[in-house]
Amino acid sequence: MISLYFHIPFCEKKCNYCDFYSVNADDEQIRNYIAMLKKEIALRKTNETVETIFFGGGTPSILKESEFSEIADFIKANFELSPNCEWTIEVNPESFTEEKAENWLKHGVNRLSLGVQSLIDAELGICGRPHTAEQATAILQSEILQKFASVSVDLIYGLPEQTVKTFASGLQSVIGYPAVNHISLYELTIAENTRFEFEREKYRFPAEEEIEKIVEYSRHFLKEFGYERYEVSNFSKEGKRCRHNEQYWNGSKYMGFGAGAHSFDGKNRFANYSDLHKYEQSLEDNILPIVFCEKLDSKRRRLEFLMLSLRTVNGFSVSGFRRKFKQDILLQNENYVQNLVKDGYMIIDGDICKLTDKGLDIADGVAARL
Repeated sequence: MISLYFHIPFCEKKCNYCDFYSVNADDEQIRNYIAMLKKEIALRKTNETVETIFFGGGTPSILKESEFSEIADFIKANFELSPNCEWTIEVNPESFTEEKAENWLKHGVNRLSLGVQSLIDAELGICGRPHTAEQATAILQSEILQKFASVSVDLIYGLPEQTVKTFASGLQSVIGYPAVNHISLYELTIAENTRFEFEREKYRFPAEEEIEKIVEYSRHFLKEFGYERYEVSNFSKEGKRCRHNEQYWNGSKYMGFGAGAHSFDGKNRFANYSDLHKYEQSLEDNILPIVFCEKLDSKRRRLEFLMLSLRTVNGFSVSGFRRKFKQDILLQNENYVQNLVKDGYMIIDGDICKLTDKGLDIADGVAARL
């Protein structure tokens, strides 16, 4: 069983906070890229059954119907998809059409991830988003969304000038649309080499206290309306979790295709060139476009296991950890674990060790300490 990720690095414009690999869209570049993507698929195909597929970016929805069809048909010709394969595509409002949605459905896409980010035009403008609140609302109202098994909406908090009131208004609006059953809430981070980093002085970002209020409000509100917080930043209705992301968090194998994509074979991590020219040149020479390979030693695998598993409400099996790493993690960290439990950050439920809702907020710190 394996998961596949396809990076579509083309965007109408780069957002002010984005540090993912992307370039401005160009018809000829897209055609060349699709040809090289197919070549990479042919070179790396496997007999393992595909459990989930995720098209990320960039802006995958920028692809024309014929372009998406060409990639999708080639995937299905080279991989065996499980009968209940979850297939997600990230969608930006400015490049969504109902014709594209029908085409996605025809090829097996059953989950949409909508990059709404905000329903306030001033906030969208500050982010450099190429769509308007009206465009996002029009998509959320579209009846075609209800043909998909799951529809997720991304929202960002911590934006300049944002308040609890403005964020709450967007969140309340989003969950009012019947097709929406998954919410991803991301705190704005000022990444290196982004416009926000270079022009930070221009903006007034919310104080930490205001951000904490937004977080607290969001969790209580979403819980009230039937959304379970199943991972640090993700909330879903029952049965609507993102299975692809859960594959990452439980340490399963995945293959990443395209410029800037990453892969994991269970022991090692690989990364493709984050450079369109180098990616394509490598494949033209029949060489895999891998620029980086990290061999994970036992110490690194242990840390990553803890960091990923503790991000989720499932936690991890203590006996499973003992078999995998030949260590009794609770016994080795007895005092620290007892304090976490006493202070309401951790729960030991039989063989399962997991963090509470407030413990998820410090998941990375707990993992590093264990």
